[in-house]
Amino acid sequence: MSIYIFSRPKQSGKTSELLEWCKLQNNIHGILMPDINGCRKFLNIDTKEIFGAECIDTANTIEQITSIGKFNFYTAAFEKANSILLHALYQEPMWLVIDEIGKLELNGEGFYPSIVEAVKMHSKKTQTKNLLITVRGSLCEEVISFFNIKNFQVINSLNAIE
Repeated sequence: MSIYIFSRPKQSGKTSELLEWCKLQNNIHGILMPDINGCRKFLNIDTKEIFGAECIDTANTIEQITSIGKFNFYTAAFEKANSILLHALYQEPMWLVIDEIGKLELNGEGFYPSIVEAVKMHSKKTQTKNLLITVRGSLCEEVISFFNIKNFQVINSLNAIE
C-alpha cells in the first residue's frame, strides 16, 4: 500500500498522534500542523523547524492572508510548506506526511500543489514509498474524489499501519 488516509473527526487528536508516530519512523519527511499555545504552526518533520501558519491579528499585518472559516493563514507560510513538501517528495522518503488536507485544498489553495504531485507519484503501482495524509472524517470522501486518489487505505489509527 502506498497511500494512507488518516481520518477521524476534527479535534480528535490526529496531529498529536502523528507527532508521536513520526518520532518512531526513519526516513520520514513532511509537514505537520500542530496547535502550539492556541495558534496553528507548521512543523517540518525532517528538520524540526517550526514556523508560523496562522495569523491571529489580521488587522495589523501587511502580509498576504489566506482565509478559510474562522482561520486566517499566512499565504507565504503555505508557500514555504509546499516548497518543503515538493522538495521532500523528490527525495523519495519512505514516508511523506501531509497534515492536513481540507477545505483550503478543495478550493485549490493551501497544500493543493503538494497533494496533487504526491498523489500522482504515489498512485503508481510500482511505488514502494508511502504517502500519509490526514483528512477530517467529514471531508474524507470528498477529498478522495476531488484528488482522484486510487489504491489507498483509510485508517483511523496509526497503529493500523504495518
